[in-house]
Amino acid sequence: MDMINAEYTLEWLVTEDKIAANVGSGDVNVFATPMMIALMEGAAVQCLKPFLEEGQTSVGASISTSHVAATPIGMKVSATAKIVAVDGKKIDLAVSAFDEAGIIGEGTHTRFIVDKERFEQRAATKMK
Repeated sequence: MDMINAEYTLEWLVTEDKIAANVGSGDVNVFATPMMIALMEGAAVQCLKPFLEEGQTSVGASISTSHVAATPIGMKVSATAKIVAVDGKKIDLAVSAFDEAGIIGEGTHTRFIVDKERFEQRAATKMK
């Protein structure tokens, strides 16, 4: 199955728990940049799911994005992730976010396809 150009859009409602003043990224009552990034990553995760084999997942490796417009509480926001390049287990995506008034951010995101159990076991070795 060809992954290039596959895309997925995820939508949220901006609620109190998603504003900058409540997530520690500022003191304003608007959609927080870290939450916009989480929405973008969530869209990327869902975009890749149909291409994963049993036991696989994807993990974020990098994201570079702008956040160019504020979104108030009560407005819907959406993020779209589109696969633009595949290099083995490395997947590059274009990400963009919108509110009901227009674009609020865009950028690039890289994820890697990994064996979920092995990845979690490797992380757990840090506790030893």
